[in-house]
Amino acid sequence: MDSLEINKYKYVKNMLSNDMVEYLSSYSVKKALKKENLYDEQVGPLSTSFHSSESEVYHHLLHYLLPIMEKQTNLKLKPIYCFNRIYLPGSDLKRHMDRGACEISASISLAHSYKNEEYKWPLYMGENSVFIKKGDGVIYKGCEIEHWRPTFHQPEGSWHHQLFVHYVNLNGPNAKIEEEKVLDLRPRVNIYE
Repeated sequence: MDSLEINKYKYVKNMLSNDMVEYLSSYSVKKALKKENLYDEQVGPLSTSFHSSESEVYHHLLHYLLPIMEKQTNLKLKPIYCFNRIYLPGSDLKRHMDRGACEISASISLAHSYKNEEYKWPLYMGENSVFIKKGDGVIYKGCEIEHWRPTFHQPEGSWHHQLFVHYVNLNGPNAKIEEEKVLDLRPRVNIYE
């Protein structure tokens, strides 16, 4: 039996290439520095996040990862939404379980900048700490297992970038949940005037 079924989570190597990780982190850190990311209610003012409904890049990534997610879970999945979060010193993630739209999820480590190069920041799945390497991810049943992160203890100037993708089982209780679409927030311009 698969570890996802037994433990409600599984570690998956190389979900994203190093090139993709560097692209996503440079894109998101640039947006964060320009203050274009959103305040993140779940972790408060010590982090910043960017949601797939505001980004074609992240919306596309949700679909790009679908075949990997289906292969790793042995399920037919429907993409719902994704977002990324840049954690800053003092951030944490409170212990919680997810809503139905996050039935099958993955937390994928992107880039990070730690002042202490030996530092490792765990994600807890139940009572088990998991250290996710860059480009690797943890696929988990978000509605069935509590997950959280302790306080990010690094000095100012450090950051940790994480990607979250969320799907529902097409044959499960949440199959009627619809995918969140990209909001086009650009001003309209009439090119014929």
